[in-house]
Amino acid sequence: VYVLEYTYANTSTFTVSYLEPNRNDGILNIDNSVNNTFYIETKIVTDNLLGCNNSPQLLIPPIDEGCTQVAFYHNPGAYDPDGDSLSYEFTTPKQDRNVNVANYRDPNTSEFYAGDYSKGDETGSKRPTFTINQFTGEVKWDAPGAEGEYNIAIKIIEWRKIGNTLYQMGYVILMRYGQ
Repeated sequence: VYVLEYTYANTSTFTVSYLEPNRNDGILNIDNSVNNTFYIETKIVTDNLLGCNNSPQLLIPPIDEGCTQVAFYHNPGAYDPDGDSLSYEFTTPKQDRNVNVANYRDPNTSEFYAGDYSKGDETGSKRPTFTINQFTGEVKWDAPGAEGEYNIAIKIIEWRKIGNTLYQMGYVILMRYGQ
């Protein structure tokens, strides 16, 4: 856990980021993962007209375990202390600012399924899916193929409604590891 308190001197948009030299070794959906830097960021909008703002808080640890051939569900447990609305979307993991991890693949890509990919879901009747609910943040992977560690990135966007207008207050990008 890193805690930082900072007072911004003016109204603007700021990006706070974190970069470290290595990811876990052996992540299936990132080639040569241990040699890919790990990068996450948060965008903060400061605007006196929009009022004070706190970033979304996450209640669920970023590591999960699932089972192959069984639908997997995860929710980051995000809430906004200011009561702002949140939306969720997948984004490609980054290895640096504005640099996607090279050759990142979604976890439900056919290479991670040994049998008939067209029947890789939990019921064995259709292709596996990997989705996120844009309103609740629930991730559903129906169903994992190869056993191992995967990496995904979720962008949580914070919205504030003033009158009839929605303003983007910023976002948080988080990484999730699962096996």
